[in-house]
Amino acid sequence: MKFASCEDVIIHKMIAGRAVDDEDVKNILIKNKNSIDTEYIRKWLLEFSEISEQREILKKFDSLLEQ
Repeated sequence: MKFASCEDVIIHKMIAGRAVDDEDVKNILIKNKNSIDTEYIRKWLLEFSEISEQREILKKFDSLLEQ
């Protein structure tokens, strides 16, 4: 059985951008803080930031990461 990685779940939730997704991302980051590949996440969020609706997605992720 295959599951999405924490990183992929975070990317999907960042794109969805709902308030509940922000809370989910914060909780995933807290619970997995020592094993999250933030460079992988940033790489994909940078790609998605080229879409006008997602311009601030990387900045938003960094903000959640700092919390």
